[in-house]
Amino acid sequence: MNPIKPNQILRRRLSRGLTLIELMVALVIGLTLTLAMTMITVRYESGKRVLGTANDMTANGNFVSYELDRQLRSAGSGYVQGWRDNLGCLLRVSRNAQQILPRQAPFPAPFAALPQQWRLAPVLVFPGPGDGDSDVLAIATGTSGLAETTSTVLPNSATATSLRMPNTVGMRGGDLLLVAEPGVGCMFQEVASPFVGGATQQLDLGGVYASAVVDGLAMADFATTGTASVAALGNVAGNQPSFQLLGVNAESALVSYDVLQLGAQNTVQVMADGIAALRVLYGIDSTPADAPFIVDQWVAPTGNFAPAALTDGSAAAQARLMSIMAVRVGLVLRSDRVEKEGEEVTPNSLTLFASMPAALQRKVEISSLQQRQRHRTVEFTVPLRNIMLTVRP
Repeated sequence: MNPIKPNQILRRRLSRGLTLIELMVALVIGLTLTLAMTMITVRYESGKRVLGTANDMTANGNFVSYELDRQLRSAGSGYVQGWRDNLGCLLRVSRNAQQILPRQAPFPAPFAALPQQWRLAPVLVFPGPGDGDSDVLAIATGTSGLAETTSTVLPNSATATSLRMPNTVGMRGGDLLLVAEPGVGCMFQEVASPFVGGATQQLDLGGVYASAVVDGLAMADFATTGTASVAALGNVAGNQPSFQLLGVNAESALVSYDVLQLGAQNTVQVMADGIAALRVLYGIDSTPADAPFIVDQWVAPTGNFAPAALTDGSAAAQARLMSIMAVRVGLVLRSDRVEKEGEEVTPNSLTLFASMPAALQRKVEISSLQQRQRHRTVEFTVPLRNIMLTVRP
């Protein structure tokens, strides 16, 4: 019998494979490592989605905040210095011989519930007509740059195609004018091309927005028994005025509507997606006749500060409009991504203006489906610099 050599024993042991216990241990270790790697991957992807969503909402909030701030800061430019003559007046506008203000049909959604008459004010807040009870902002801004002051129409000088002023320095063809007189009304007119102002007093009217009669009001009705004023608001070719409606539509988008249709469009334009709600408060100076002007009270756009109460043309309504020194805007942003069923990442309601008294706080309800989408609240305050800088004789 031949003896078994040690190297043969080693080869036999190596060739017989793993025992069942060794195999089970290896499987457990492998499964544990696989599970750990899977969990790490899932958490990484989830974190990446959350971070991406947060970044998107941050960028969206920054853009919307900038755009609203830009428009609100300039509200009232060009005409608010003549506030005793024009604030609250019914604006009449014709474009290409077609009356566009007062509206002869409702505004397109989400502005259909608004009055078809536009009464002049730097900023008006219509509470609740937008999607999800969102507020609607009406912002009226001129961009003339002509010292931001109004001029006087010389008595009995207005005709269907012209008017006379103390001087026409700085005027040129295509300029848009707001002609206003207490008790008479307000009209948009356009300076005829190729007019260039100077020492001449006569200002010729003509072009897209010039009209002898709009909604029963004639140009010749101005400055017959009272004093009419003229405010330069910009030009049709460039440096255009901005009379905008801003609100939230049914697709959770912030949209705008150009009331003057300067872009030759009668359509609603999308500004930003992912806006679930818009709420606005007025910041007022309770003693606006005394400088310096400061915000010492916040009010909702209701009661004495409802749109109708602010624009009835009375001296009290004009004083209330001139007491609005700032607006506070609250937004609820919503992500596009919908999480899996059962993964609610947002509570059933969010509160805007939580730092304000309870009567001013605005609750935004979140539906069960929308709770699976991430939300963020954004608030910012915008001073109305043209009102703050206006002289109050």
